[in-house]
Order: sequence, then structure tokens, then C-alpha cells
Amino acid sequence: MANHWFGYQMTDPNELESRFSEEDSLAYMDSIFDEPSEETLALIERIKTVIETLPAREADFVDLYYFRRKKQTDIAAMFGVSQPTVCYRLQRATARIQFLLQLPDLEEDEIADAMGQFLADPLDAQIMVLMYKTTCQSEVAKRLNVSQGLVRHRFIRSIAKMQQDTCMGEYADLFDMISKNLNILREVRRSSKTDLIFYSLD
Repeated sequence: MANHWFGYQMTDPNELESRFSEEDSLAYMDSIFDEPSEETLALIERIKTVIETLPAREADFVDLYYFRRKKQTDIAAMFGVSQPTVCYRLQRATARIQFLLQLPDLEEDEIADAMGQFLADPLDAQIMVLMYKTTCQSEVAKRLNVSQGLVRHRFIRSIAKMQQDTCMGEYADLFDMISKNLNILREVRRSSKTDLIFYSLD
């Protein structure tokens, strides 16, 4: 039975595990690694770069499952979690990878220069650069030692400002794309106070 807590969906762990108990819904990544043509080998190299931006646990799962060809049950035993949890996290990671591969491949320095010139507050510029680099609000907040709420507020405010300036259209579209897909990019964590799963703002 799904619940809500401060606007975030919560799902009973038993329901979550039954929903993702089969090793399926990973066809996108499976097809890439099962068909190593020259084209897919180049894609795999891109994926390796993208994996570095995933949450650490998901990056580990992807590496073990797709690159080291470990079974989900073996990965589950290594990390002390259930196989359905591994399957779910692999599905989340696959969705992140698919999305991140669609983002324009821009140099970080290029974005930093553009944001530094356009945004008066250096903190706003830092937030935008890190949101492109990590696509994770909690990670940006941690690196800058600020709250996730502040990161989200400044991030959305900067996007709105860019949307009003025709010269910043390319960057406005880029960050708007990230903003609209934070549901794909957010992390999933287990609450220590309740026996429920809740979605954070990652």
C-alpha cells in the first residue's frame, strides 16, 4: 500500500520487492552488452563515463552485473540486500544512464564560464555546474555544504532567469531537461525511523 510523507511517495518494502522480483526490464542495457559490435563498444565507453556520475551503490551494481557478469543473487549476498533490491537499483541505474546519454556533451569549463558570466552570485553558478555534473541535488548540497532546499530553490530560480534571456536558450533547455527528470535521477533510501521506503529529493 502506497503512502505519502511530505509529498514523497512511500512504498512498503514487501510490495517493492515483489514488484521487482524478476530479473527483467533491463533489456536496454542487456542488449548493449550482449551485442558488442564496434558501434556498441563505443557506446559502452560512453556508458563507463556516465557510470561515474551514478550514486556509488548503483555504480557498483552496474559494474558487477554488466561488466563482471555477476548474478543478481551474488550481488545481493555481497551487499547484504535482497535480489529484488538489486534488480530495482539496476533498473533505476539503467533509467539514469539512458537519460544521461541524452544530455548534450558539454565541457564543464564551458558551462562554468557561461554560468559565471550570467549569474551574479557565484553560489548560483556553482550549483548549476554541479547539477550538470552530478544531476543530484543531495550530492550538490553535500559538496557545497548547504541544504537540498537551497539547491533546489536556486536551481529552479536560475533556470527561470535563463528562460527569460534568448542568449541563454541552450542552457535553459539543458537545465530544464534535468529539472523535469529529477524523478529519474533521485536516489532511493530506506528510512531509519520507519519500515518504509521513501524517495528523497536527489
